[in-house]
Amino acid sequence: MKRGRLQFGLLLGCLMLCHSAFAQEKESALPKGYLEVGTDKEEALRQLCQATADTGLFSGAVLVADEGKVIYKQAFGLANREWNIPNTTDTKFRLASVSKQFCSMLVMQLVQEGKVKLDDTIIDHLPYYRKDTGERITLHHLMSHQSGIKDFTSSFDYRGTISRLSFDKDEFIKLHCSGDLANDPGTIYSYCNAGYCILGRIIEKVTRKSFEQNLHERIFDPLGMKNSGYDRNRTVIEKRASGYTRGPFAFENAAYIDLDSSPGAAGALYSTVEDMFRWDRALYTNKLLKKKHRDLMFTPNRDVPEVKAAGGRPHSNYGYGWQIDTRTHPVTKRRTKVINHGGAINGFRAMESRLVEDDAFVIVLCNQGDPIASTDVWDAVQRLSAELIAVVTEQPYRMPGKRRLTQEQRMYEIVQADGVEAAIEWFQANGSKAGWGGANSAVATQLIQDGRIDDGLRLMEFDVETTPGKAWLLRKTALAFLNNARPEKALVFANQGLELKPDDEALKNIKTEAEQDLRSED
Repeated sequence: MKRGRLQFGLLLGCLMLCHSAFAQEKESALPKGYLEVGTDKEEALRQLCQATADTGLFSGAVLVADEGKVIYKQAFGLANREWNIPNTTDTKFRLASVSKQFCSMLVMQLVQEGKVKLDDTIIDHLPYYRKDTGERITLHHLMSHQSGIKDFTSSFDYRGTISRLSFDKDEFIKLHCSGDLANDPGTIYSYCNAGYCILGRIIEKVTRKSFEQNLHERIFDPLGMKNSGYDRNRTVIEKRASGYTRGPFAFENAAYIDLDSSPGAAGALYSTVEDMFRWDRALYTNKLLKKKHRDLMFTPNRDVPEVKAAGGRPHSNYGYGWQIDTRTHPVTKRRTKVINHGGAINGFRAMESRLVEDDAFVIVLCNQGDPIASTDVWDAVQRLSAELIAVVTEQPYRMPGKRRLTQEQRMYEIVQADGVEAAIEWFQANGSKAGWGGANSAVATQLIQDGRIDDGLRLMEFDVETTPGKAWLLRKTALAFLNNARPEKALVFANQGLELKPDDEALKNIKTEAEQDLRSED
């Protein structure tokens, strides 16, 4: 009897050793940094989200569903920092460009009802639109970002002026959505918010109802999406998150934007992670739209290439309000079809993914944004979404790395320790330039606020040297020199800016004031 127990114990021990060796071999087979999901998928999701929140780059809510059931739902960070109010899973976040899919749904419903056609032109519904371009651009072009219209968000004046002003919708379209075309309609994919502003107005003209009314009557009310709507700054909305910009040195309230004028139908909606899951489930059914027309929304328009800024691929992956990708896992090589869309607006980031072949859903809503020349928060949201997809499909995933000093923080430390020229030398060897200029603007501003005016101004001057030909940067630099009693340098930068933009009123005013200051010194 004892001998039998001994033999059994030896056998059990061998099995355990073999299992341990197999587990170690399996774990070691993964590239460094990758983890197996294991048997507790929910725990893997929890650890991943918490670790991302711990970096300080994510504040918001997450929902993950698998086979039609929510398997993880949690909120992180603060909905309002001034009152220390935490986010919850029913906090309302701005969706930004994730809003476009709702606009495209309304258009496709009208197509299904025979009230519009995909080959209708802008002129067919907005007779005031300029004829030479409006009679060539169709609803198909607008929804698939093939209109050729230049996007107003790429204008320097958008952030500081246009986005803050209230416009009548037709006036806004005339002023900011009807310029000369960047390319012929239907020849190339180039992301364009202006196209969806035009679509929103066409919906209103055809239905004789506001875009907001259409959203509620045709989508939100039928689906029970009671916590979703069209965001307006003046409206008091219960449990709406405040938006923040995560600067290198502190959080700031996000810059004001008039949502109704722009982005309007292109990005003015808000929702919760729970409501977005209701939306996902409805898209598997005929409740809002029959399969024939749903399929058009989710079919990439591959007959055109992408502009270089969108990746420059030979075929567009954009349907109507959705991007359609097939992703290959870097380790297992498993291919996963992902229908998704991201969104970025002042103080908010969003990433939504539908895994239709796996019947899974991932939504990440965030009430933090990035300052100009930074993408840290946006990158964190995209990485989190990608790793959540890996976990829900039971593929190896990676935890976020420990947050390191940002480039701005590193530059600031070097200035403090070794001086501004040492910081510039470090940047020239290691720094990342911003294509639009101003890579060191935040550091310069902080140094000036600290009283290190010469250091701050030198960094602003260096930014101009690094990225010449940017009128906005010359304007900002000239103003900084003027405001800090350096009129001679202010005049130099103002004149350089006026060579690029001779009609720039702000630069003209800076020049005039600098000249007055110089005369008074004489």
